[in-house]
Amino acid sequence: MSYSVQTCLFSVARFVIVLVALVCAPLGAQAHHSFAVFDIDNKIQRSGTLTKFEFRNPHVMMELVVERDDGSMETWAVESGAPRRWAEYDLDASVANVGEHVTIFGWPARDGSNSMVLSTIITERGTTVFWEEIEQKRARDDIPEVTIKRE
Repeated sequence: MSYSVQTCLFSVARFVIVLVALVCAPLGAQAHHSFAVFDIDNKIQRSGTLTKFEFRNPHVMMELVVERDDGSMETWAVESGAPRRWAEYDLDASVANVGEHVTIFGWPARDGSNSMVLSTIITERGTTVFWEEIEQKRARDDIPEVTIKRE
């Protein structure tokens, strides 16, 4: 095979690889995980100080420090939808501020960890509701048992 034919084939192969990568890239941006890891039948409430609020992809993440009845503190990781989902409801990062006292409603993790997916956040400025309920096909199929039932 001559050098020019080999060079041409290499260029075509490289073009095909780049084309496939460009076509497949948007598919990854649309990916999301299931809510099956959350106990979507039992919403809980926690009130405390917002210590982290990361308004970025792939999900908006918050951290809430809550004082327990015995005076000890516990930290909750709170996950929400992507910023583009917030934008669909004309919401942005101004909903809450780090250091602010908030009340959060959400669905807890099935494994008993201090994490939840956000339903509603209440601040001194008002109430913002994201989801009243989770309607995801198969979210209740093949799910692990709830390790800790939280109130």
